Amino acid sequence: MEARHIKDLTVGIVVILLIAFVFKMVSVIRTVSDVPKESIYKDLAIDSQLLDQINQIEDSITDRKGFVFTVVRDPLEQNLIVRTKVDLEQDWRRKIEAMMRLAATYIDEQGNKKAAIAYRGQTVLYGIGDYIDNNRVVEIDNGKITLARNGVEQVLEVKPIPPKPAMIDDRVKTEEYIW
Repeated sequence: MEARHIKDLTVGIVVILLIAFVFKMVSVIRTVSDVPKESIYKDLAIDSQLLDQINQIEDSITDRKGFVFTVVRDPLEQNLIVRTKVDLEQDWRRKIEAMMRLAATYIDEQGNKKAAIAYRGQTVLYGIGDYIDNNRVVEIDNGKITLARNGVEQVLEVKPIPPKPAMIDDRVKTEEYIW
């Protein structure tokens, strides 16, 4: 087969495809023009309250279809239901570690004022001008320090560690009677 025959065959196939495409487009346009502009059920219209309820139900169904249920902890784990002394003590320790507490103030050998601050489970020494979580230490007095952040000052005073709740404090003894 010569090259000119292949060229003629290709042109013929392209022309046939274009004609088929035109027929398909004409049939699609006719189908679209046959669809009525208004529904035949417009006389049976529903009130706006019922339409709102239907839309809410459809939105709810859509939300539920997209929801992914995940379980982080075992729902049958007993520690989620029954809190032991160990769990309560861990909660108390987390609460203590999360709070910023002034533990002590003093003057070192060079005469610099220092403050010991317990925060995030650590006790760190700070001086005037140091930063604690974007708070600058402005002043250290006997038993209190002044912190500044964005022009707002706040005062921390020396406070002891809050006591353990009676349920987990080993020093508190409860008497039990056997009758």
